[in-house]
Amino acid sequence: MAEWEDAGAAGPRRRKRARRRPVDPEALRAVSGRITALEEQRDPERRSVYVDGEFVLGLHLETVVRCQLRVGQAVDGDTLLKAYALEVEKQAWDAGLRLLAAAPRTRCELTRRLARLFPAETAERVAERLADMGWLDDHAYAVNYVRAHSDYGARRLLADLVRKGVEPGLAAAVVQEERGEAEAVEQARAVAAARLARMGRVDRLTAWRRLAGFLSRRGFGPETVRMALQPLLADLPAPAGKGRFGRRRNSDADDGPDDDV
Repeated sequence: MAEWEDAGAAGPRRRKRARRRPVDPEALRAVSGRITALEEQRDPERRSVYVDGEFVLGLHLETVVRCQLRVGQAVDGDTLLKAYALEVEKQAWDAGLRLLAAAPRTRCELTRRLARLFPAETAERVAERLADMGWLDDHAYAVNYVRAHSDYGARRLLADLVRKGVEPGLAAAVVQEERGEAEAVEQARAVAAARLARMGRVDRLTAWRRLAGFLSRRGFGPETVRMALQPLLADLPAPAGKGRFGRRRNSDADDGPDDDV
């Protein structure tokens, strides 16, 4: 995990994030004295904290107010460590909001991303706060994901949601709720029809093999594939020397249709 760094007196550069001075919690714990300055940085929302004339750390103005820091105040290491912890959490909160503004994410995804830059406990705490405030909602995420991927079958959707961190039981419930069996067949047929329209002139067997593999890779089960493709391909010509659907009767049903279906 990358070490969190605190902004020094130079403040952030224009168009580029400023390099920040590493904060040593143990060194901070040893600090004791009086705050001699809360100097405004280049970013007017940040302050450089000086204790007995020495720079200690940079804090956002919000953190300064929350900790009730003021010039002339006696401070010790515990007070400064508390301020530092609040500063790190604020930075993690702001980072979480930026991530959610860029793209929807599950709670697990967001926590993992934040933990790359911040302590794991801070990432967990921020994710919990965001969830409590409604910014993170795995159920809503799952519903929106299913609806946005109408060309995916139930198996693919379930696998994707679990991989993204949605609890398996919740993912399964959402997929079942959003995709009933009849709807899954109709969806698979619509996806296959769109694909078939781009395949040109093909016989039933060729179309079946290509479309069955295509639908399977999108998570549609074998029975759904069969029910979707049989009526869709009924009017296509059979290959020369084959049965009605271009298959010998004792062939594997998953590879193509039976002669008399």
